[in-house]
Amino acid sequence: MFSGWTAEIKTPADLLRKLEHDRDRMRADPVDVYAAFDFFVTAEHLPDWDGDLTIKQGEPLLRITSHLANGAKHFRATDRRHKSVRDVRVEAGAFDPDTFQHDVFDVGSLVVDLDGDEAAAFGPSMGIPELADQVLEFWRLRV
Repeated sequence: MFSGWTAEIKTPADLLRKLEHDRDRMRADPVDVYAAFDFFVTAEHLPDWDGDLTIKQGEPLLRITSHLANGAKHFRATDRRHKSVRDVRVEAGAFDPDTFQHDVFDVGSLVVDLDGDEAAAFGPSMGIPELADQVLEFWRLRV
């Protein structure tokens, strides 16, 4: 019987460490859509591992996470419950990301444009790395 991915990912705390790893990848390269995809899909499944499937309903950060994860996995988040995200875009920086170091120069970043209650709570837009920091902190306090 399959139980966990490996000995490294078997508990909610293990999944939290993976989430930290994915966030660090985003910090190292703020336009890395693969790292952002991995982070939000992982974060979307933490409630399953934590055992509280209803937590997303009351937490704006988790509603945004769910909308991003499902939009990424299915190319469009068509479920009516997803009302948080209007768009995700790359905001250009002052320097070419193919030429300059991501951690030293402003090479741009991924940005999420929000809608509804989430836009009222967090503003119309926020950087994906900053959003990831907030999601990670939420889960650090919980797991």
